[in-house]
Amino acid sequence: MSKYTHIVFGDSELGILKFYFENNKNEFKGEIINFREDHSIGPIYGIDNETGLGKRIKWFEKIIKEVSAYDYFEDIEKEFINTYNSIKNIDIDSKIVIWHGENTGNQVGLRYLVALLNKRDLYEINVSQLHVEDYDNTRYKPRTFAECAPKEVEHLIITMKKFEKERCNSLINDWEILRTSKENLRILENDRILGVDESYYDHDILSNCTFNFKKAAKVVGKTMGQSEQLIGDTYVDFRVRKLIESGKIEYRGDLETMRDFEIRVFGCLNEFFINLFKKSCDIDEDGYYHYLLEEKDNNLVIDTTSITKWSTIDLSNKLILDYDEKNYFSLSWFIEGREVIGINHILIDNIEHKIESYVDENGKEIKTEAIILYAEDLTDKYLEIQIKPYISLGLK
Repeated sequence: MSKYTHIVFGDSELGILKFYFENNKNEFKGEIINFREDHSIGPIYGIDNETGLGKRIKWFEKIIKEVSAYDYFEDIEKEFINTYNSIKNIDIDSKIVIWHGENTGNQVGLRYLVALLNKRDLYEINVSQLHVEDYDNTRYKPRTFAECAPKEVEHLIITMKKFEKERCNSLINDWEILRTSKENLRILENDRILGVDESYYDHDILSNCTFNFKKAAKVVGKTMGQSEQLIGDTYVDFRVRKLIESGKIEYRGDLETMRDFEIRVFGCLNEFFINLFKKSCDIDEDGYYHYLLEEKDNNLVIDTTSITKWSTIDLSNKLILDYDEKNYFSLSWFIEGREVIGINHILIDNIEHKIESYVDENGKEIKTEAIILYAEDLTDKYLEIQIKPYISLGLK
């Protein structure tokens, strides 16, 4: 009877395969080794020697100390060494099956394993080559074995195939390049593994922060969920703290874990509108600022007349923008003396100034400017206020 040893990348993957083998008779049943490292992060330069592996271990210790209140980082070195040793000491007569998906960590780990074990009897199961069934019966392509249910294992395991010599050589050549790379972060793009700067996810983190304090864990989760890359929460949490150190993010609370503090980006509606319109307006007795916008002679006229003097001006064709220092926003749009749109007291999370251009049917280039408001109450939508070449409003 053939003897199998399965290598998976992570705790969830281990649990899925272990559950399947415990509850199903299967000829492929065998030992499962959890190679739980995330090879998309951390140094991999020379990790197939003691010095390189030591540097990788130290890097992970440093990251975990920064993001965790717990002391389990003391076991990291022991866990790393035991895992690498267990892989090197797989029985010589075992058929080794590597379970992997189309994500950076798995693909780097796959190349390392093939280079390490290339003289052994190697097989692979690429979970991303099949579509599996979600809880609502929809079909999707998993990026990782962790995104598969135990019931899918029987469909996946029959796709097992032996590594051909040409494929092995290609993966080993990839590893020879990767093992000399100096970056601490990698991504998967068009089936290529690329080294990138450690700040690669910072823009996404900042985009998911708001003017208003939100739990850091919520921002981390949203950043992970929206990313095309499969990235773990530990690294995103680490980058949040680097953005705090650099002064790009403000926090309140206890920095022990990401669930213990809240974060926001610096800025507010008043700062945005002053910079956009090059005008400031007075705050009224109720704590509100007001900008009055009007189209006149093909131009945008911005009026900051105090609310106490509105009786002296014509409000019949105005878009009135109101907001307070807590970033609550309202607007009223009057056309020919009639209010056509009114929005009252929504909390703004973030705001952008968007400039675009297009060529009309007459071949003339038209430049548009718009204000984009992201509000807490507008799930997956945003309010667009076009201010040039003419005023218009839309929920998109």
